[in-house]
Amino acid sequence: MSSSYLLILPFCFFLFACQNKPSDERNESPVIPVTTKKFSSKSTPCPDSLISCAEVEIKVPFILDHPSADLMNQSILKELSMIMENLPPDLNSLQDIPTKIDSFISQHRSFSKEVDFPQLWSFKINFDILENNDNSLSILLNSNIYTGGAHPLNDISILTFNPDTGKKVIFSDILKDKKSLKSLIVQEFRRKRNLSDAVNLTDKGFYSNEWPLPKNFALLAQGLYIVYNAYEIGPYVLGTTELLIPIDAIKPLLKD
Repeated sequence: MSSSYLLILPFCFFLFACQNKPSDERNESPVIPVTTKKFSSKSTPCPDSLISCAEVEIKVPFILDHPSADLMNQSILKELSMIMENLPPDLNSLQDIPTKIDSFISQHRSFSKEVDFPQLWSFKINFDILENNDNSLSILLNSNIYTGGAHPLNDISILTFNPDTGKKVIFSDILKDKKSLKSLIVQEFRRKRNLSDAVNLTDKGFYSNEWPLPKNFALLAQGLYIVYNAYEIGPYVLGTTELLIPIDAIKPLLKD
């Protein structure tokens, strides 16, 4: 049974339909204006005679009217490019997304001709703003891709930016003690799950009792929010592991 440990932050991922055309939707943004770009399409007919269908629903962030907008948008585009890397062509701008959508639908059409079995494919990307203030802009990207098989591929990516420079924040920018953070993460996980130090986490399905620093994190006003996607610290069945370490616990490890 898949489990997800979302302890504090409630996220809602919305789906949109816009017939493969980008459109703008302004979000509430107190400091940095973030525009929503939406793209959507599906195979025709959907479903077909075999009850097959391919649907794409994409909502991505785009920053306007800010001195560091170009640099932040480049980082967002790079992340989107990795999510959509199996769909040609290269993603050089958001204007390439409709062509990538066409590639996904074309792949579905070609594969459907080869097999005599319903093919229900989907490609979804959504985002949420975790924090937007003078100190940081943190964006969570959620992708969910299904092209048949036992389960969909779901990943969370977090991009945190320094509004002054537009650069993506990495752990070395904010931490003075990475080793202690690794220990703190596992300690906090055990505390939240009421697991004593004597409990071997491998007995709970995790790969190890010592976890690497997460690839996805955001330092928020409430604390350090971290995400481990499936396969990073355990098999798919464990799902996504999410944790918020309270700000008072993380403060001693932060740079001045």
